[in-house]
Amino acid sequence: MMVTSFTGRVVTAWAKARRRHGWLDHLVRAVVRYDEVDAGRLSAALTYYSFFAVFALGLLGFAIIGQVLDDPEVLHTVQGYLAENLPRLDVQALQDARGTAGVIAFIGLPLTGLFWMDALRSAIRAIWRIEEYPGRFVVRQIIDLGVMAGLGLLLSASLAVAFAAETLLNWLLLHTVGVEDPPSQWLLSAVAFVLGLGVNTLLAIALLCAPPRLRLPLRRVLGPALFITAGLEVLKTLGQFYLEMTTANPAYQVVAGAVGMLVFLKLLNQLILFAATLTATSTSGQITDLASRTSSESTSESESASEPPASSEPEPEPEPESPSPSSPAAAVTAVPPSPLPAPATSLEPSLTPAPATSAEPSPKSAPAVTPPGNG
Repeated sequence: MMVTSFTGRVVTAWAKARRRHGWLDHLVRAVVRYDEVDAGRLSAALTYYSFFAVFALGLLGFAIIGQVLDDPEVLHTVQGYLAENLPRLDVQALQDARGTAGVIAFIGLPLTGLFWMDALRSAIRAIWRIEEYPGRFVVRQIIDLGVMAGLGLLLSASLAVAFAAETLLNWLLLHTVGVEDPPSQWLLSAVAFVLGLGVNTLLAIALLCAPPRLRLPLRRVLGPALFITAGLEVLKTLGQFYLEMTTANPAYQVVAGAVGMLVFLKLLNQLILFAATLTATSTSGQITDLASRTSSESTSESESASEPPASSEPEPEPEPESPSPSSPAAAVTAVPPSPLPAPATSLEPSLTPAPATSAEPSPKSAPAVTPPGNG
């Protein structure tokens, strides 16, 4: 009895907390949606395709880096970036393999990237509970390829803007207070960190909107995008710790790179899909499914092209059934009914029976016989 009453009080308090705090209710709905659509399995499939796409993208990046490593300023910037994110990478090997890596990347990246984009689109649309594969196959693949190219251009432009802003700030500090002072170093580090967060947030917004082809208001997608950005920073910190731990153990060095990449991608994809559930379970703003609108337009066009042109003449109405040969009206030709209502006239002869006549003559009435009177 006491356990039942305690459970009831807990349930009541939890319901009141959800009604009082909107963010808590939103979080609970997102967790429930994440479990209902089996997003853990979706993230595993997404990790499989993104693993190969990352290698193809890495080769393409290596080829591009190899082409610009001859510039001393760019070399210094690239070396600093690689030392922060990929400390075990051999920059000289990248410069030597620029030709081969470029050829392999330009062949493999579109294929692996399309598989990754297809998995990402279908996973996010499954979370939204809408059609996972909208439209025709060829059109869908072309759009996915365009989205992937757009994401690459967005990332490149964002990094270029961040690099230009950091360079400009460095130049201003150099000609004012100097870049060797500790306050200047702190300012440069803070600006670089903020610019990195901005790039990641912009890319996260694009990932939540572009692959599933959804038009979302900014207030609905900004919070989940910041969640991805913050989670990515945590993963980068834990990734560095994991790398240092595996490097110190010789038994882990053989598979440390591949396993570490798989674990990182699995956690990152789970972050992306949970952010998608936060976006899908939100109640703010109006959502537009661009894919369903495009597919419905193409479907209506194909249906209108396949249908024969409509005739301007009205279709003839079906003729009434012909009467049975045994009927007296068998010889009467059926006349098509007039389009206007006419008074009901029967074309068949009247079948009302005539008065019955008997062949025997009717008996004549006998004269009344008067009985003889009493004489």
